[in-house]
Amino acid sequence: MSWDVYVYRFPPEAESPADIEAGWEPPVIGTGREVRAALAGVLPGITFGEDGWGEYEGPGFSLSTTTTEADDTPVTGVGLIFHGSGEGAVRAALAVTDVLGARGIETGSGGFLTDESGRSSFEAWQEYRDRVLRGS
Repeated sequence: MSWDVYVYRFPPEAESPADIEAGWEPPVIGTGREVRAALAGVLPGITFGEDGWGEYEGPGFSLSTTTTEADDTPVTGVGLIFHGSGEGAVRAALAVTDVLGARGIETGSGGFLTDESGRSSFEAWQEYRDRVLRGS
């Protein structure tokens, strides 16, 4: 069970994901090499496996990322998969969106990630996760 954030260069005029037109094609964020370098710049100590998956351990949380494109292949989006707890997860997600010049949609509310929405969504996800794990 994870809290996920999908990072793309969404249209700046879109106030919510519902405002994105059908058939919209996300613009390129960078090459696989450029995206991994940007992530390494804001997530010190992130490691990338041979398959391109990134793994990061933050304070109280872990993050996996789906940057599996080859070095010179254009990347249009990045998935961030969070486990654990702590406010650091939201800060990490926002740092990634900032460094990539993009925005994220977080799976808690289904809206664009902001500091406020990220905190409330991540807290709600943690409560849900804990309730499921307790079996109540």
